[in-house]
Amino acid sequence: MSFTSVYDVDRITVLSLAVVATLVYPLWILIYRFFFSPLSKIPGPKLTRISGLLEANALKQQRRTQWVGELFTQNPGAVAVRTGPSSVSFNHPEAVKAIYGHGKGAEEFGKSTWYDSFSTTGESLFSTRSKKRHAVKRRMVAHGFSAQTLHLFEPHMDQTIARFMKKMDEFASSRQFFDIYFWFELFTMDLMGELALGDNFGVIEASKPARYSTLVEQSQRFGNLSGILPFGKSNVRVLSWVPLPYVQRLWGARLEYLEFARKALEKRYQDNRRQVGPGGKPRQDIMQRFIEAQDPETGQRMGFAELCAETSSLMVAGASTGSVTMNWMTYYLCKNPEVKSRIIDDLEMLFPDNLDGTKPIPFTELNKLHLLEYAEMESLRLHPPIGYAMPRDTPLAGAIICGVFVPGGVAVGVPAAVIGRNPTVYSEPDKWDPRRWSDATAEMKTCFLGFGHGTRQCIGRSIATQFIMKMIATLLLRYDIELENPALKLGTKEFTILKPDQEYKILLRPRKQAAN
Repeated sequence: MSFTSVYDVDRITVLSLAVVATLVYPLWILIYRFFFSPLSKIPGPKLTRISGLLEANALKQQRRTQWVGELFTQNPGAVAVRTGPSSVSFNHPEAVKAIYGHGKGAEEFGKSTWYDSFSTTGESLFSTRSKKRHAVKRRMVAHGFSAQTLHLFEPHMDQTIARFMKKMDEFASSRQFFDIYFWFELFTMDLMGELALGDNFGVIEASKPARYSTLVEQSQRFGNLSGILPFGKSNVRVLSWVPLPYVQRLWGARLEYLEFARKALEKRYQDNRRQVGPGGKPRQDIMQRFIEAQDPETGQRMGFAELCAETSSLMVAGASTGSVTMNWMTYYLCKNPEVKSRIIDDLEMLFPDNLDGTKPIPFTELNKLHLLEYAEMESLRLHPPIGYAMPRDTPLAGAIICGVFVPGGVAVGVPAAVIGRNPTVYSEPDKWDPRRWSDATAEMKTCFLGFGHGTRQCIGRSIATQFIMKMIATLLLRYDIELENPALKLGTKEFTILKPDQEYKILLRPRKQAAN
């Protein structure tokens, strides 16, 4: 046999083996995932063992959180369900502590590649996966979110609430039913413009939302879709190439939103020197805190790209979550008049010189009203703005969570909307009862994920609670609030943020007139 013929035979053999391997390897992966992987023992639809299609479809149908909840309902007693080839959701208090909690073991769970889809011009506090970088960023700006500095932001809140109440007075005078959630969204847009960018958008006076609000929602949906893909940091780029009209519309919105944030931040920089407060000091708001923030070890400040990423994140976190929480509080207070009356009585005792709600309500006094804060917490328990699981990757060696072994590199998490209605933690879990928080158990507090949990929970929690409580307190003192349809039962629909599934309207009457 010639040298050439031997070479040809060997080449054919190698090619044949390559073809066989190409066919056999995917088949082996399928067999392994179906029958031999430790994840195969976790209940869930069979398709989730090999594909994220079901989760992607639920996301597109605006019901991903509901879909995960249904998986637990279909598997009673299960502490975990399979939601994808490498993703598992848990529904147990111990899972919250194991995945999100403090301590040496908890440190082994890192943020999953899902967060890379939300890094834009740079890493924000929300999107950074590096624990070291997150710790540095948090130390840099933590003082700007502390309770001690809330009073510096309060004048901006009071001014925005006053502008909002002028519009509410118009509705009250005309005795017109209107969509209160729509107006809460306008309020939070203008407020976050004030706090994050140094100026409001004028949407309250214009009675219509800013363009950016639509872009935020579409940009977030793009991030969620790309986060399902298995390409890590390349997820965003890969999804941007998908030629489907729906995907391209979301991608275009993401690009437009980032350009909006860039221009808004540039304007904030240009106006920075002109915005001087009492004593000649710069305007005190959240963005000023970010601009001035320094790494305590190196003295380094955030660059423009990083500040732009933080701006994008702030606008999403503050505006979307605050408005929907005030919406649910208003709805439930109207459905529970005895709780509403009790809060009004407490407000009148605290502020006897402001019975008509026309004066700014100082938060230093308002935060003594525990029932109002409990009403906020109870609304967030039933309707957390982000209902699905915030994913963390298991350590390389794997982890045992609630007695379930999960291999390394698997995205695990606890959906806030599911654990918030866990009947083993909360009695009558579907009932809105803020008084349950007056003697809350340790497990109840652990499973309350309205603001996240552990070291990565929302750094702006105190600010959100401040403006939410001030807004609701002002409305309750100023008006008698009625639902157009007292028998209304609201459900949820997922627009990234869990929102009401239908529009509803309320009627406002000035309380002095209502009493007469």
